[in-house]
Amino acid sequence: MDDREKEDIGKVAGLGLGLASGARLGSMLIPVPVVGTFVGAVAGGALGSQVGRKVGKAVLDGAGAFMDTLREDTSEERAPGPVPRPIVVDS
Repeated sequence: MDDREKEDIGKVAGLGLGLASGARLGSMLIPVPVVGTFVGAVAGGALGSQVGRKVGKAVLDGAGAFMDTLREDTSEERAPGPVPRPIVVDS
C-alpha cells in the first residue's frame, strides 16, 4: 500500500468521524433544529478529512509495523549470548 492510498483511507475515516462529531456539536451550539446539525456536519467533515489525511498515514504505518512484529518467525530458538566461564581458583 503506497502513501497515497494511506492518505485516502485516513481522509475517508476522518470525514466520517468529523461528520458525526460535527453534527452532534453543531446541534448543541446552534439550537435551530436542522441548521445546527447541517452546519456542524459540514464543518466537522471538512476538518476531519484534513486531519484524517495527515494522521491516517501515520496510524496505518504504525499498525503495519506492529503487525510485522507479530508475524515475525520465532520458531527458531535464538542463540544465547556468550556463556560466562566459571572462575577456577587453584589452591
